[in-house]
Amino acid sequence: MHVTDYRLRTLAVPLDPPISDSQTDDTRAGIVALELEADTGAVGLGLGGVDPDRSPATVRRAFETAWEAVADESPHHLLGRMRRPRGGEYPPAHHGGFERVVDVALWDLAGKDLDAPLYELFGGDDPRVPAYASGLLFSVDDDAVRRRYSGYADAGFDAAKVKVGYPTVEADVDRIELVRDAMGGDVTIALDANEAFGPKEAVRRAHAYRDAGIDVLWLEDPCHRRDVDGIARVAEQVPFSHVNTGEYVPLEGKRELLENAACDVLNLRNGMFSGSLDAAVLARAYGVGTHVGHVPGHVGVHLAAAVPEHVMIEWWDRPWDDLTDDSVTVEDGHLVAPDRPGHGVTLRDDALEEYGRTE
Repeated sequence: MHVTDYRLRTLAVPLDPPISDSQTDDTRAGIVALELEADTGAVGLGLGGVDPDRSPATVRRAFETAWEAVADESPHHLLGRMRRPRGGEYPPAHHGGFERVVDVALWDLAGKDLDAPLYELFGGDDPRVPAYASGLLFSVDDDAVRRRYSGYADAGFDAAKVKVGYPTVEADVDRIELVRDAMGGDVTIALDANEAFGPKEAVRRAHAYRDAGIDVLWLEDPCHRRDVDGIARVAEQVPFSHVNTGEYVPLEGKRELLENAACDVLNLRNGMFSGSLDAAVLARAYGVGTHVGHVPGHVGVHLAAAVPEHVMIEWWDRPWDDLTDDSVTVEDGHLVAPDRPGHGVTLRDDALEEYGRTE
């Protein structure tokens, strides 16, 4: 099998309600969809984020470097190739900023070539993964939040993640309690600050949540990604809650977090799929649990089903479900990896017509 051609499309999906956290408030999602074609007729799909205001022509020109690196190559060869990280910025420039999109498309091709779903190719044997429901509704009013999380409870979820980082700890507690009540009270709560706090404030708020009677599974990204010492202080001083971090840093940053005891749960999301498998090996060496955050198309379920000591995977229902057929199934609060070759997710034809951007 060799890669012979590609199709690259950019899409813009309106978001209502917006995606918001302590740092962002987005009303549109920009999406790049890459299909790599092979000489066997198989097509590998990769989905990723892009600036919704970036023109399709600019995106295509930026992809030319990546195409030069994969044209006429075997997906298996490319996925197994190890490069020396010398010079330039991380990630390596040979994929022109499209590393994750290309990587997922190549793995999709590899799975189709071997007629195996990716979770099996990664070493997993059970496609069901415990999941939590995530709202990304930081700026949204209480009524909309209540409706969304009540719907998650009706779908069988008994765990939820809540965005925190409001100006006061009281506002954080009010939002957490609203979500907990909307889901019936008996629910596992994870929190995500999106780097809103300094170390001292993160510790203060964690204790305040506990004093309010909220049992927190983890506090995600409490401090800035580069403040490894600060994150380690939070992990040490908040023993009743895990610190989940690593989403925003490459493999070298994940290693630094592990070396400094700065995380109890390592977020693998940054390097899908190849880089995440590497990071999972590091986490295993330190006896640290892993977490797959939201990945375009929910294809991260294959990784979560295979890596050791995975805790829970993130689920939220926008905007990818408007774009894909054969999506990942939700069953009783679990995500179920498709039992189809590759990652098993395909683009809807009408989605390209509805959301696609022209030159």
